[in-house]
Amino acid sequence: MENCEEKACVICGTLARLMCQRCGEPYCKEECQRYDWQRHKYFCIVMPPLVAIRPLQAALNPIQSVENQVAVAKTHTKSPIPCLEPTAAVPNKQDLSKNWQEHLQGSDTDFFECRVTFIENDGAIWVVDVANVETIERMTANMQRCMQNKKLIRMENVQEDTLVSISVGDKVHRGQVLKVCQQKQVADVRMIDYGLTVATPFRDIYTIVPKMAENQAFAFRVKLPTNTGVQVNKNLTLRLLGTKTRDGVYHAHLKPKMIIPLSLPLEMLQLNPEVKVIRVFKANPKHNEPQLALLQINVMGSVNAELNCSMAGKPKQAFTLPFPEEKCTFFAAARTKDGYRRAFLLDHIVKPTPTFLVYEMDEGRVSITTELSRIPSELLDLPIRVFAAQLEDSVPEELQTQGAELAVKFKLDNPPPKEKLRSANAALNSKGEQICMARLSTFLGQISNLGHKYWREPIVHDSIVFISHLVSFKEVYISTPDAKQYAEIFKHLEYKCAPINESCDVSVGSIVLVVSKQMGHFRGEILSNASGMYEVKNVDTGATQKVELAEIRRSCRFLENLPVYLMRVQLQNMCNIPDAAVPVNNAATQMLHKLCAQEELLKLNIVDATTSTADLLFSSGDSRSLTARLLPLIFTPIQEKSEVAPPKAAPTPSPLPVASRKEQKVSSQNLLLLDAVNDLPSLPPSPPESPSPAVVPTKKSASHVLPIERFLFNDLPKNLAPLADKVNLILMNADGLPQTGYITAAYFKNGKEAEEFNKMLSLAGSQGACDHNAVPGYVPNVGELCLALFSEDKSWYRGVCQKVKDNMVKILFLDFGNTEYVAVEHLKPISHDLIYAVNATKCYIEGFDKSKNFAALEQFLLRKAKFSCGVKIGPEPDTRLITIPDMEAILNTPTA
Repeated sequence: MENCEEKACVICGTLARLMCQRCGEPYCKEECQRYDWQRHKYFCIVMPPLVAIRPLQAALNPIQSVENQVAVAKTHTKSPIPCLEPTAAVPNKQDLSKNWQEHLQGSDTDFFECRVTFIENDGAIWVVDVANVETIERMTANMQRCMQNKKLIRMENVQEDTLVSISVGDKVHRGQVLKVCQQKQVADVRMIDYGLTVATPFRDIYTIVPKMAENQAFAFRVKLPTNTGVQVNKNLTLRLLGTKTRDGVYHAHLKPKMIIPLSLPLEMLQLNPEVKVIRVFKANPKHNEPQLALLQINVMGSVNAELNCSMAGKPKQAFTLPFPEEKCTFFAAARTKDGYRRAFLLDHIVKPTPTFLVYEMDEGRVSITTELSRIPSELLDLPIRVFAAQLEDSVPEELQTQGAELAVKFKLDNPPPKEKLRSANAALNSKGEQICMARLSTFLGQISNLGHKYWREPIVHDSIVFISHLVSFKEVYISTPDAKQYAEIFKHLEYKCAPINESCDVSVGSIVLVVSKQMGHFRGEILSNASGMYEVKNVDTGATQKVELAEIRRSCRFLENLPVYLMRVQLQNMCNIPDAAVPVNNAATQMLHKLCAQEELLKLNIVDATTSTADLLFSSGDSRSLTARLLPLIFTPIQEKSEVAPPKAAPTPSPLPVASRKEQKVSSQNLLLLDAVNDLPSLPPSPPESPSPAVVPTKKSASHVLPIERFLFNDLPKNLAPLADKVNLILMNADGLPQTGYITAAYFKNGKEAEEFNKMLSLAGSQGACDHNAVPGYVPNVGELCLALFSEDKSWYRGVCQKVKDNMVKILFLDFGNTEYVAVEHLKPISHDLIYAVNATKCYIEGFDKSKNFAALEQFLLRKAKFSCGVKIGPEPDTRLITIPDMEAILNTPTA
């Protein structure tokens, strides 16, 4: 018997004091177990906790552990799960069922998926239907419990051809005794659920309970023409051929590997030449782009319905391997808002939630999804429905109409070649007449492969839009709500886009990711470079900014292929007014700025598509015309003191720590007793052309209208904890630490900063308590700072509006993290002297593990309040990763 003191960690080789609870694999610490999990997960599912190491019984003739031969993965199963109730030991085999002597094979006629459990030297392989893998795992666990409850008794008289229980690798398995050697006190036992034969000493052979005999043997032997590519623990799709041989081996053959053909469906189009125009890419002369269209074949119209039906009828096959970072052919079934679609993976984001950018090959569009599965095999050999057509002549009217019906006639110089073609010349016909010539080609979603710079989504008549940027009182950029999710995506793309160190690597016209503290994250196009400053156009809003080289990062496939939802329009009637006739500061421009800041949703009414002239209608109420409301205001100057501040770029919001699950009582008396912020949710981004202050009249008479300055949360600076080996932090909140693994803390450079922070809190409380600054009817906009009354202590604090619902406003108390709904009568505009930085920082704990006693660390930090730690860059933007000194000693402290 091996001494437990002599076992070495399988990763680092140091002395092991711990081992896997399930299989006994030795480790010195949990970090080594987690590092080894990619290999070890094929033997143990799910990762078990570590326990103190103890001696294990070893066979006289040691062989490789069955856990290294059999991967018991969790899969869905339709097979009944055996329930092994502890019953009396079996007195003799005559009382047992004979079912265990039969093999539970797969389908006799159809292909089925199976798991390879063992490969014999003569080439025969043992397999298990994947539908039964989870059943085997549960049965093994039940047998283990019977062993622990001493319901399995060591067998005294081991005989051949009997069903027994054997202990292998700290697990209990069903076995059939093949050969007995009384002299050596050992028997050859076949594990009937895996196929492996194990030399087992008598002391590891036990009796069984009757339930173990009622289930057929899960493993069976098959013979393939060749074992090329066959590996233990890998899945195969095979079909049995006829009956089994005299030796009990089934002949089988593998299912041919099917792939999606990337060639043009020449034969299909020659028989069914009808196609439909589903997308037209308008050429940009500045980029020298060709005239392009995407055409969809009319046949295979039911492929989407068949895909969704197939995905609903059986368990989804998720991807287990890492997705490729490099450009490659990778197909998947993507779950979109319209259901599952066959798709091509363009790029993906790993953190915080896996997000995929895919091209729907049968619909001709790019989508963002968070769920991918394998395409069912029956739909793999179908051709791609959509292909690209580059026009060689002028663009006819028929091809500019989305949904137009055309016919394709190939112009091949010779008969169709035997090899598959990716591109070919063809004539496009409409109503029996040729309208143009085109070059047809396979398209896999990367717009640059077609010679275009951006994948532009058209904004059509009656679309819901919002104003993203003001060019002037007569011209604006509009975008659709689909673009609102881009702000968070650009943040998460920062790790994929490498920094640019040399100015020569930045060329005019290139696509870049801008990462700026002042302007946030956005996708930009380089317009010019002068004196080290780069003029960059925000691709998704239309605004132009000047940035430094340090704020520019290289592009990636996600950034390049993300659809652009942007349109520049002239406002109806407004575009005919001369600039000289309009005051510089007018009420119409102010109203446009307000709509832009609020991202007010409007309905697009295209008046003249050739000149991009349009009107915008309010989407709520009686669909009033925006230009009709602007015209009376265009010649009305506004007072100097209520002028709208010149547009400036607003930064995207820094994600603050998330709000605590339970409301905390706020107090400004002692910073060491601050008990609030635990992860403030990020707020909606403000458009790049948002005004800083805006003017809103009160409900008083017009003669007593006073301007209200509105300040946006995005304009506040964020003071994060500095990066250093030893930083003094003040705990703001540790609620939920054992589950989340992070706390919220604040950093102040010196006592003066902390004192100023306390003074600001006192000032907010006194201003809120005054009656003279109340504004009847005041309702803040989303993302706007304000003063709010906290319900528990009836004191006023700085807050930020997150949502408005009826007469209640969801307020995030900015300096403490509490979130609650506040009545509008308990809200007041915030003054300029309360625009103070945010000091809350979300701090992840290095070495966090839910299985450890992190409640002790929570109690320790709450008692200590002020502590010193090491601070590094966190796993998410604007977060930190902190190292707590003596954390292991703290975790070992008993909790109350």
